[in-house]
Amino acid sequence: MLEIKNFTKCYTKGKPTVKNISLTVEDGDIFAFVGHNGAGKTTTIKSIVGISNFDEGDILIDGKSIKTNEIECKMKMAYIPDNPDLYEHLKGIDYLNFIADIYKDITDENLVSVLINNPIKDVLISLFLKVNSFNAKAMIYVSVYGIFNAI
Repeated sequence: MLEIKNFTKCYTKGKPTVKNISLTVEDGDIFAFVGHNGAGKTTTIKSIVGISNFDEGDILIDGKSIKTNEIECKMKMAYIPDNPDLYEHLKGIDYLNFIADIYKDITDENLVSVLINNPIKDVLISLFLKVNSFNAKAMIYVSVYGIFNAI
């Protein structure tokens, strides 16, 4: 569950970019931020995933604060940035191994098991090994990771 309590983020001279937002997203809910450019959507998301600090309030992931339990919270979520240019040089399998190394609960055996026991494994593996786009790799990884978490 995601819970945002009185979240405020200021960038310049104390002027809030996002002011006093509170909301709860229950497990299984699908939620989206909608708004014009500069409304604070990306700012809020970056704070939720622990990339940006914030000035007031708290963000809880399964009851744990992102401020005080940063690593534990980050292990429960994923973030795919708008411009993920950092890992363009990695092949699909290298990226998959990199992400698996980040998440301690994904071992090589677990990952292989998920891929082998999944009815769409051949499609995912084939796509993952062939694509060069980071966004495509990330989407395939999220599919694999989602399947892993469902087991």
